[in-house]
This record gives sequence, C-alpha cells and structure tokens, in this order.
Amino acid sequence: MAAKKEITQFQLIFLLIHSQVGVGVITLPFDVFMEAKGDSWISVLLTGVIIQITILLFGALMMRFPSSHLYGIVQSIFGKWIGKMIVILYSMYFIGIGGLVLAKFSYILKAWMMPLTPKWLLLVLMVVTAVYLVKDNLQLMARFFVLSSVVLIGFIGLSAYALKDANITYILPVGSNGVHPVIQGIQPALYTFQGFELLLVIHPFVQSNKRGVLKAATIANIFITLFYSFLVLTCLLFFSPGELKLVPEPVLYLIKSFSFRIIERPDLLFTSMWIVLVATTFMTMLYASSLGLSIVMNSNKIKNYVIVVAGICFLSAMTFRGTYDIESISRIQELFIFPFAFGLPVLVLLISIIFNKKERGSSG
Repeated sequence: MAAKKEITQFQLIFLLIHSQVGVGVITLPFDVFMEAKGDSWISVLLTGVIIQITILLFGALMMRFPSSHLYGIVQSIFGKWIGKMIVILYSMYFIGIGGLVLAKFSYILKAWMMPLTPKWLLLVLMVVTAVYLVKDNLQLMARFFVLSSVVLIGFIGLSAYALKDANITYILPVGSNGVHPVIQGIQPALYTFQGFELLLVIHPFVQSNKRGVLKAATIANIFITLFYSFLVLTCLLFFSPGELKLVPEPVLYLIKSFSFRIIERPDLLFTSMWIVLVATTFMTMLYASSLGLSIVMNSNKIKNYVIVVAGICFLSAMTFRGTYDIESISRIQELFIFPFAFGLPVLVLLISIIFNKKERGSSG
C-alpha cells in the first residue's frame, strides 16, 4: 500500500477533524440560516446525528475489510476494471473538492485581507505548502494536524467573546418555523461536514483495531458537531434575523465587530487562523486523490501524483473568476456528496453482506 507509515488513534481524531473544518466554516451560519432561520443550530445537530449513523455503517464495512481502504474494497467487490474506474471517480471527486477549496480560499482572502495580492501568488503559496507536507507520508501530515489544532482554540475563544452581546430572543421561540425548515437546513450543513468519508480511505493506516478507529471517528464527529453548532448558535444570538440575511460570511463579520487595545483588527488574526484550517482541509483532499491515482497506476510512489493533483487543483481554482463562478461550481459539486460520501459506501456494504464478501480472517 502507498504511504505505509501508520498514524495513531489519537492522530486520526485530528486528521478527521481537519478534513471537515475548512473553508466552509465561516459561511455555514449564513447558509443554514437561509433555510432553517432561528432553528439553524438544530439542523446542525441533526446533521451530526446523520453523519454518526453513516460512520457506524462505515464501521461495518471496515470490519469486513480491516486491512483494505475504500479503493481496495471496491476492486474486491466490483472486480479490477470496474473497481479502478470507481477509484478514478473518487479521485476526481476529491480533486474537485480541492479545487473548490482553493478557489474559495483565494476569493475570501482577497476580499478580506489581501485585495492587491495576485490570486496566483496566494494559490501558489498554499499549493507548495500542501505538497511539501503531503508528499512524504501520512504520519508527517497527521503530526502537523495535531499541532495546528491550536488554532481551533483561538477560533472558539474569539467566537465565544461575542456571547457578551448575545440576544437570546433572536432564537425564540424554538421550533416556531416548524419541522420542514429544520430538515431543509440539513442539506447545506451536510456540505460543510464533507470530508468524513476520508475515514474509509485512511483506516488501514491506523495503529488500532477497528473498534478503536470507530471510537476515534465518533469523537471527531462529536467535536465537529458541537463546534459547528456553537458557531451557528453564536451568530444567531449576535446578529438579528434581518442582519444575518445580509452577511454571507457571518463569522468574519462577527469578529470584525470587536476591538481590543492590543489588537485593532482581530478579524485579520482570525483570518490567519482560518488559513491554517483551509490548508489542512486541502491537504486531506490532496492525499486522498493522490493515493487513488497511485493505486490506479499500480504505483507505490504517491509523491509524483501529489504534484500532478496539486497542479490540477491550482489550474481549476485559477479558472474560477468571482463569486458567481464559485457558487455555480459549488452547486454542481454538491450533487456529488450524496453518491460518493453516502451512496457508494453503503452500496458496497450491502453487496458485501448479500454476497458474503469479506477479507479472509475478518470478523465481519
């Protein structure tokens, strides 16, 4: 298997967290609010429950194929050629996410922090950093993710400061809009949770049994769910319903409203921390797609494919011009999360159960 260096159960938690917390974190409150209004936080909690159920299904699949990642499993189930075609599709899926992450990153950074800096330069700096960390092995990447998790504390701390101006009447009465808007709010929330499917790609590289892997994934999902719910709830309590409709990046507007003696523009500090989270998310997509391509080509050297994938993501991000292009591509890309993150893994699990396909010696 490519990138054999293993990671610990503890590192897996942070790897899964960083695969989900990224570019969408600053727009999530707005996206969900447009559907669920004051009950947006309930939509996020329900999304976390749906993801947890999916993780348990992933666990059943991992028990049946304990030493094979998703790319190996589909080849075992569907045969070599069909399996490789599915692996290529998954690689394209992760490349698409990576390109979109870069496009949103450059757009927001130019709008909020570096308006005069060329877009290509911002992208080059991000891509070079990601390639440097991903090209060697998964273990090095996981160590960086553990260290970079410090920024999450800053994220939570700065957001929590807004609660001093909280107005609880903005979310009352709870459930006043009915059940339907809450359910509608789950869809945009799911897109922000995107990245949990990486569990099926990296689970063979974890120094733990599958119950331990499942436990780590559950811890990561609980943290993500509570983290997103907290951000959404904070924005709902800080902005009035009329204001929240007008701020597409509510988390950044929230921080921008603060002023400290030492730090005059805390939103710039916040954006700097957000850049780290975008980088880690992009790295996970870069790794997943490169691993898939290396397996299709029967190669043990993931390094060469990391460079190729990074170049494709860079070029695709450069072609997106302005918010209209990004939103259009986002809507197209959102159509693929259900078949790739939910549909295909569950289908593979059902086929393996119906035809009793599993690894020799597995307990599934």
